[in-house]
Amino acid sequence: MQGFLEAVSLVLCQEMCRACNEELKVDLIEFLNSPKEWKELNRTTLCECCFFKFELAAPLLKIVNVENMAPLLVASRLPYEGPLKKMLYHLKYDDDRLVVKDLSLFLSQALDDLAKMVRIKDCILVPVPLHWQRLLKRGFNQAELMAQRVAYSHDIRIDKRALIRTRPTATQHQLGKQERRVNVHGAFQARKKLVEGHHIILVDDLLTSGATLASCASALMDKGALSVNAITLAYAVQGHTKALGKQKSAK
Repeated sequence: MQGFLEAVSLVLCQEMCRACNEELKVDLIEFLNSPKEWKELNRTTLCECCFFKFELAAPLLKIVNVENMAPLLVASRLPYEGPLKKMLYHLKYDDDRLVVKDLSLFLSQALDDLAKMVRIKDCILVPVPLHWQRLLKRGFNQAELMAQRVAYSHDIRIDKRALIRTRPTATQHQLGKQERRVNVHGAFQARKKLVEGHHIILVDDLLTSGATLASCASALMDKGALSVNAITLAYAVQGHTKALGKQKSAK
């Protein structure tokens, strides 16, 4: 029933590809006759051409080691540029939540990359939280929306209560490297009863310097987490030279 409603919505609303602005064409009969597996992967905001352009983008696997914060391994799937940058902007500031389904497919691939280095079945997904003021204004946490889909597709636990943001912070990608570290230092607090003795995978939409993730990791480790790693949908293009390539890291 859900698949039928999605297909009808696409036909009636004439959705446009969020990357190239071409009209998304849906054959309702073909959709309804397709196997269940295809319906689960059906794209709703990206045309086939743009989806596979994203598929060809280089992933990133990087060790984040910020001064005075816990180090962690981060798997990120897409460069933060062009159409993706626009899609994330409209998600966060124009409430275009339809893109979550498509973007979660790529975040799921980042988890697959991390799984080559970490036993993910033993882990709990923890979305990087927003401060309550920003959450109230936006109405949702984009990292949480994507993490829920990834947790379902990989059949692993998710806990959005494990970590809280104790004070508002400025948007990281607008700051310099040193400013980012200061901006998020001590901005998170973990709940000991939810993280102690567990392996954690943080989930966020964008990796810049890694200071936000490192601050989260420090808070989690301080409360007894056994390990902390992370996945993000996108990574800032600058600083790419420090990354470990996907194929090289998997060896």
